[in-house]
Amino acid sequence: MDRKALLKQAKAKAAKYCSSKERAPFQVYEKLMAWELSEDEAQHILAELTEDRFVDERRFCKAFCHDKFAFNHWGKNRIQQELFRFRLSEEVITEGLNYIDPDKYQKTLETLAIKKWSSLMDEPWPKKQKTMAYLIGKGYEIDLVIETVNQVSLSQQ
Repeated sequence: MDRKALLKQAKAKAAKYCSSKERAPFQVYEKLMAWELSEDEAQHILAELTEDRFVDERRFCKAFCHDKFAFNHWGKNRIQQELFRFRLSEEVITEGLNYIDPDKYQKTLETLAIKKWSSLMDEPWPKKQKTMAYLIGKGYEIDLVIETVNQVSLSQQ
């Protein structure tokens, strides 16, 4: 098979890969490199896929933020850490995180705090520590966690 046909096949394969779900440009690039294309060829195909709107880092970031918040109930810190793995710019990551509705974010944090608080059988102080550790581990900001857990501990006594 000549190189031109191979590149055409790689582009079609990559387009199919991008059609199944949103992909970050870095994911597509890695996949192209795994198919033993040269760096220039992979960059060229990635540029074509971006131009054809198969790959869009803003769209990927927005979808990732939405899904990880809505389905995994991750906080912004955790989402941001995961997005850095996809080598997106800080501007795009910030834009994606701003897409999360602040009211839903606070409500989800409160719901998680109440659920965790209720599941613990400890005295109030260890309950507070464990609930805070859980929420910080989910990626919520420390100041929001402290405020929310203090409210929950007062309302649950």
